[in-house]
Amino acid sequence: MMTTLKSLEIFSAFSEAMLEALALYVKIETFEEGDTIFKEGDAGTAMYVVEKGQVEIRKKDKTLSFFTKGSIFGEMALFENAQRSADAIARTDLTLYRLDNQDFRKFIFDYPKAGVRFLYTSINEMSRRLRLTSEYLTTVFETGRIVGGNDSLYDMTRKILDRLLSDINGSTGGLILIFNPFTEMYDVACQANLMALDLAGALKIIEKHADENPIHTLDEVTVLSVAIREAENILGFIMLEKTSESGPFSTQDEIIVSAVGCQVGLGIMKAYHKQEEEARRRLQRKKMLRF
Repeated sequence: MMTTLKSLEIFSAFSEAMLEALALYVKIETFEEGDTIFKEGDAGTAMYVVEKGQVEIRKKDKTLSFFTKGSIFGEMALFENAQRSADAIARTDLTLYRLDNQDFRKFIFDYPKAGVRFLYTSINEMSRRLRLTSEYLTTVFETGRIVGGNDSLYDMTRKILDRLLSDINGSTGGLILIFNPFTEMYDVACQANLMALDLAGALKIIEKHADENPIHTLDEVTVLSVAIREAENILGFIMLEKTSESGPFSTQDEIIVSAVGCQVGLGIMKAYHKQEEEARRRLQRKKMLRF
């Protein structure tokens, strides 16, 4: 426990003795994969630190973020007695450290100087998360505008790919694949600036696709592969490239592209329905010309 607490920046101003005193208030909790840690609307009474495993923060079935070892979440409970704004779910088997707000406030009154440093670093972290949320909402909003338009399937996917290449920092290229139900194969809907990924490589990634591990290494690039979904059906894939110089894809990148993948699924179904309607109209016109 002490090793984990020492590694957290929010406790960087705490001495060894102070951390030992704080540890007396910390409780260990374990959860199994799929367990709910707290739900939206629950009273916020504690902050958590991830010791082992991964936590998913979800709101109305939309993933907002992930937290892994050494991450803190639910820390707003230390500042206000408000309801939780989202669900926290154990994405894997999980070990957490729990610090109740009443216990922490008692501790801060005993160590006021360290409390000021804690507040400062907490504000920095909250500012960072707010910025990431703003980026996420901007991408989702713009994708919704594209999907809600009257573009063809090709034009829609091209605009979305261009948007992602602009919004995901360091991405150098990408492609969008759509499953063709008639040939039972994946067709390239659009692609841009690819350095290493081609159709053959993309199909190999699809063969071993898993939502739990969407990042793949291919030659000199890293590929983020996210399924395009409509309900439980996979309609295609969005794949983005980054070079080693650009750095790895972040969890935030994965969340943004996953959200876009769900929106694109709705757009594809809309495009299919439009094509079917146009085909019916052409057939009807042909029938009328016979008379």
